[in-house]
Amino acid sequence: MAPTRTGRDGIAAACAVSAFAACAALSAMAMPGPGPGAAQEPGPRESVDIRQEINDHFVGRLPYGWWISIPEERLSAFHVTVHIPDWWRGNPTAAVMDLCPDRRSRIWSVTKRLDLTAFYRKQPWPGFECRP
Repeated sequence: MAPTRTGRDGIAAACAVSAFAACAALSAMAMPGPGPGAAQEPGPRESVDIRQEINDHFVGRLPYGWWISIPEERLSAFHVTVHIPDWWRGNPTAAVMDLCPDRRSRIWSVTKRLDLTAFYRKQPWPGFECRP
């Protein structure tokens, strides 16, 4: 059994612990940023892996045989090339337009523009710009 502190030693130890707790509470209050009741939304660029969010968005929406390039950041926007297989038939630019993220997507917390370009039959097609 560990000995307990009594008398002046016990009071000094209790004061040291409560002083530390008070100091920690004051320093937390002095820190900039949202308080404990603030909404838990991710801050821009800090907690959202934009490339992973873009990849997750397209993985769920691309038809069979389609794939995307690694998203690249260009002039404060992200650029994605959508590769369409040669056997597919249709207008590739119109098909890419339907792939824009929803307005509530976490992608828009990081960027305000997503440029999509279709790559079909060994050539790039006119691009399309998605915005929230």
